[in-house]
Amino acid sequence: MKKLWFFFLSALFLMSPLMSEAQQDDKQKSPEEIAYEHVEKLEKELHLTSAQAFYVDSILVHNYTGVMEEFEAMHKGGMQNPETYKSLNEKWEARTEEAMKKVLDEQQYIGFLKHIGKGKEYKKGKDGKYVLKKGKKKEKEGKK
Repeated sequence: MKKLWFFFLSALFLMSPLMSEAQQDDKQKSPEEIAYEHVEKLEKELHLTSAQAFYVDSILVHNYTGVMEEFEAMHKGGMQNPETYKSLNEKWEARTEEAMKKVLDEQQYIGFLKHIGKGKEYKKGKDGKYVLKKGKKKEKEGKK
């Protein structure tokens, strides 16, 4: 059971540095506590407005609760295939990313992607804003 929760916590937001802190705590954190920690960090990193912070908190609480409930249901049903857990985590990550895209502006969204370990096709320009790395712009234009 302890291994399952460890896997769950690491899969919940695999790329987030805050999750390593959550895994070290003796008691399991609630979705609200995990979301609160993420929102605090994102507020500082992305310079969120209070309205954005409210929406980000709501998104994260909802999605963390959803993924925890699905993980627990799978565990109770005897599901032990790591690939199933991974695909479930990817589904919830995609939902989180889509919801964040609606709340954050373009620069904040790219910062969010960087925060979770994605957005590798972007770098900070001299003006401090994110821009596509050379070669990525051509690829993106070619897809249009």
